[in-house]
Amino acid sequence: MKRNHQNRNVIQQLSTHFRYALLVPDSFAQADSNHDGKLSRDEASDYLVIEIFTSRDANHDGRMTVVEWTGGDPSRMADFKKRDANHDGIVTEKEAIAYGRAHGVANQIMLEADKNHDGYLSRAEVKAYYASREGPPR
Repeated sequence: MKRNHQNRNVIQQLSTHFRYALLVPDSFAQADSNHDGKLSRDEASDYLVIEIFTSRDANHDGRMTVVEWTGGDPSRMADFKKRDANHDGIVTEKEAIAYGRAHGVANQIMLEADKNHDGYLSRAEVKAYYASREGPPR
């Protein structure tokens, strides 16, 4: 039960971060790496992963150590190990992106927010998704 509660908290935190990041006009444009005015699942996931990775990578070397990842919380070690694909004790940005694409919160957001089922999120779909979950942006 505790693990389930932790997962919900992580999803809520990431979802809130994703909401903020994608509702800010410049952030949506940054996430839209091919500049087609919509976000693919990979674009949304990559943007979210990079934002979080950058905020946790204390020395900005593009490599996440156990200490940087866990922040001293041993309960986060399992999540670190899942992302460390080559088991060298370091999570690179590339490993984090690969994990995010396969297992990240953007996958669930895409399922719920892509109302026209075209495989992309428009800015309007992102806004509608978060307005339905958390109320309109302030």
